[in-house]
Amino acid sequence: MFQIWNKFTDRPVKLQWYGVALKTVLRQPRVDYLLEYFKGDTVALLSKDTVRSVGNSKAKEWYIGFLRGRIGLVHCKNVKLITRDQVMDFTGIQITTEVLLDNMTLPFKKLTYMYSAIQTLVTEHITSWTGFSDALGYSKLSLDTIIRTHAESEADKVACVLEKLKEDCHAEKSKKKFLHELLVALLKMDSVNLVAQVIQKTVILSTAVELGVRWRELAEKMGKLSSSQIAGYEAPHRGKSGEVGAQSMWKPAYDFLYSWSLRYRHSYRDMIQDLHLALDKMKNPATRQWRQLTGALITANCLDIFRVSANPNS
Repeated sequence: MFQIWNKFTDRPVKLQWYGVALKTVLRQPRVDYLLEYFKGDTVALLSKDTVRSVGNSKAKEWYIGFLRGRIGLVHCKNVKLITRDQVMDFTGIQITTEVLLDNMTLPFKKLTYMYSAIQTLVTEHITSWTGFSDALGYSKLSLDTIIRTHAESEADKVACVLEKLKEDCHAEKSKKKFLHELLVALLKMDSVNLVAQVIQKTVILSTAVELGVRWRELAEKMGKLSSSQIAGYEAPHRGKSGEVGAQSMWKPAYDFLYSWSLRYRHSYRDMIQDLHLALDKMKNPATRQWRQLTGALITANCLDIFRVSANPNS
């Protein structure tokens, strides 16, 4: 069964809830994915649902807000909730699907991916190579430019399109980032379930790479692992010296995080939320400097509103 891809069009995102800032919040230096606002500003809220993140000491509840072109977190206590009917001025808070898409995919310019895992997911779920190539902006390229002679099945052709994207993004002087371009295309195709799976795998791998040897601290806190259990995760990755090299430490970290993530099954939002909180609570929180996980948490919580807004008839 082939997918019918309706061309993505920019549409207004209809939001029901807004917040009036009760205080001015300006940060020096500026922090990615945290909004800045002045007292009295109206902030558009993507949802009434909140996410949790540790502030200076304890976990706080945050709304995902939009203001002046940016999406970010707004501390719940800093805004007074109002409905759309109560908004006096919509300047700076009218958001469209194109702007939402740009903001949602931003973190994936800096996250780590495993090409083979992405390839498997994409070829299993995308059933129209032409729709896929169109969404990636390859509609004007000839068939021979994209598809290799050995590509017979639809999955093979999808794999060729994906390979073409990888080559273009890795070309000299290219500013395109593979994962970012891929997610933009998949969201335009309304492949939100596939995007959720890609995000889940990306977050696990990126966290493993970011943590390195510090995965042991996380494993002790999050998985209640003993030192012998941690050694068990590291055993397959030890070199001739009997130690896991610094460059390979992401591998046991990934094995642990992957095993831990299985309990969540398709609950990708809960998984990213719990992982974020666990990293927040480390001795020297990785999330203080490494803001991409906060961005991914925001993205995961915006998928539903994006889908409803971009594809009102689906």
